[in-house]
Amino acid sequence: MKDNVLEDVKFKTFGCVVAISTSSMVTRLAKGRTIDEALALTNKDVIDALGGLPEGKDRCSGFALDALKLAVDDYIHKNK
Repeated sequence: MKDNVLEDVKFKTFGCVVAISTSSMVTRLAKGRTIDEALALTNKDVIDALGGLPEGKDRCSGFALDALKLAVDDYIHKNK
């Protein structure tokens, strides 16, 4: 992170294809944004960026966003 902007975003995802693709999209959407902008991302943002998801799989993007928020919280806590 530099000047409160996420320069690199990555984490490992285990799960179905939808979980992996939504996680990948979250990292792409968060990179280059400020922490506040990244934390403001929504399931709709992720789903729209992917061009939609199969019926019943829309919760998968929420898991990736939860992981992003936990990672940011961890980073902030460790770098106070």
